[in-house]
Amino acid sequence: MGAHGIRVNTLCPTFIRTPLAERTLADPRRRDWILSRIRLGRLGEPEDLMGPVLFLASDASALMTGASLLIDGGWTAG
Repeated sequence: MGAHGIRVNTLCPTFIRTPLAERTLADPRRRDWILSRIRLGRLGEPEDLMGPVLFLASDASALMTGASLLIDGGWTAG
C-alpha cells in the first residue's frame, strides 16, 4: 500500500481501563495476574494511547509503515 501513499501501523496496548475491561478486572485473581505482568505496575488508561495515536497521525511518522507500537507497560519486555 506504500506505493499508493498509504501507511499501515498498529498500536498494541496492554489492558486499558474501559467498561469492557472492567468485567475482567472485577475478578481479583485475574486483575492480580494481569498486573503482575505489566512491568510498570498499572493498567493503561485511554489517555495513555493519545500520544501514540497523535504521533501516527502526524508527519512525525511520515516514514513509518508496517510497524507495531507496543503500548503495553512492559508486558512483552519480560
